[in-house]
Amino acid sequence: MLKRFAAALLLAATALPGLAADLPAHHFIHVSAAADVHLMPDIGEIDIDIVSLEPDADAAWKLVTERLEASRALFVQHGVVAEDIFVQDIVRRPRKVDALPAGEPMPMETRVAVHVTVRELGQWTPLLRTLLVMKDIESLAVSFNRTDRDKVETDLVTQALAMTKSKAVNIARGIGARLGPVTGVSLAPLKNLSNAMGMASDPNGRYTGDRRSPPREDMALVQAMRLVQAADVIYRIGGK
Repeated sequence: MLKRFAAALLLAATALPGLAADLPAHHFIHVSAAADVHLMPDIGEIDIDIVSLEPDADAAWKLVTERLEASRALFVQHGVVAEDIFVQDIVRRPRKVDALPAGEPMPMETRVAVHVTVRELGQWTPLLRTLLVMKDIESLAVSFNRTDRDKVETDLVTQALAMTKSKAVNIARGIGARLGPVTGVSLAPLKNLSNAMGMASDPNGRYTGDRRSPPREDMALVQAMRLVQAADVIYRIGGK
């Protein structure tokens, strides 16, 4: 959805030299704004690695397979359907270590990665509390999202653009001019333009929520989401 808005970029990078030549005295208003919203998620995702360090390949395979079946049963018990449990192939490979004493063979690990989509967040806390104490689980990571995220982000774009226009109107009124037409729109900072015009640019671009995992002690809690959408707009300055 946002790609269609980004496709509406009115100022091509190749036109910057020409635009700079047209506006030697900076006859434009460059404004930016960001709209944000706090929402509770309605979907969660879990990533885990099931790992065995057993040196015997058969024993390692057996342990990983047993843990995998136990985790599948746990997910199904908490309302996750089979189609929302994605399991990669089980692999056996050398385990990365910081240092290995001379003469010792490279330790091996048997590992399988599992990705789970949880659509019933009422089951999230009991599911995670059980998963957090399971043995042979590594790289546990969680994230949250919204099934209507495209609509939310589209609404944020509309709000951010309205905010930039309001700012630009006030600036034009303040200098006794009228606001001219839009010359350029971006959902990220127009760094090339700002540099070409000798103006400072905002280092912060579009940000639509932090998907990184929360601290381990908070993983069992459903975390609220903050979605943010920035807009960078250039208006011509009209006549007095």
